[in-house]
Amino acid sequence: MQRLKAEKPIESPEGADCVLRLIERLGEEGFKTEHGPEDWDEFGEMIYQRPEKLPLTSGETVFIFTRLPELNERQLRRSSENVVQTYSARNTTQKALSVLQSTTVYHCLVTESDQPHNELLSEYITRSFGATFIPVVMVPSINQVLYPQLEDKIGSIRPRVEYLQYLLGERREPVNMHKSTIQAFWASVIFVGILALLIVLSLIF
Repeated sequence: MQRLKAEKPIESPEGADCVLRLIERLGEEGFKTEHGPEDWDEFGEMIYQRPEKLPLTSGETVFIFTRLPELNERQLRRSSENVVQTYSARNTTQKALSVLQSTTVYHCLVTESDQPHNELLSEYITRSFGATFIPVVMVPSINQVLYPQLEDKIGSIRPRVEYLQYLLGERREPVNMHKSTIQAFWASVIFVGILALLIVLSLIF
């Protein structure tokens, strides 16, 4: 893993470190947690959750904070696999509606180093049976947040990353991360409806 000279990224807002800043915004946005500061100090993990309502289904947005002394590719890949398995749809109905990708899981990997990170996180984004997993690297000591690269990310991934940037104060305008997914869903419903109508008409005439 390449190491760079430690310096504060210019895109990060001033003020409290990135982890504290995000936790404060999560409270303002209606996220709840059963974990207290003592859990973070002892176990190095916190989970914040908020239920989400979408057409025909419901889901949730989850922020998992995990403290790591060091970060490497093996840890990134393993965390991706483990978290997606936990939050993927379980029963047949949920799997049938999984096209809505109604559950979003942000895994905030909090490193204890003071070195900037430059991992390519896009390759660790995973979508599986209704769950979208997005890894984020956070370095509180230098106020760095490393997001997945957006150049090749369109559709439902880009607004999810932009929503996180909004929470951290790096975007001014609010972001509806489910907008593109809902639009695609209704477009599919209309297409299927038209197709079914054409089939019925062909049988009649």
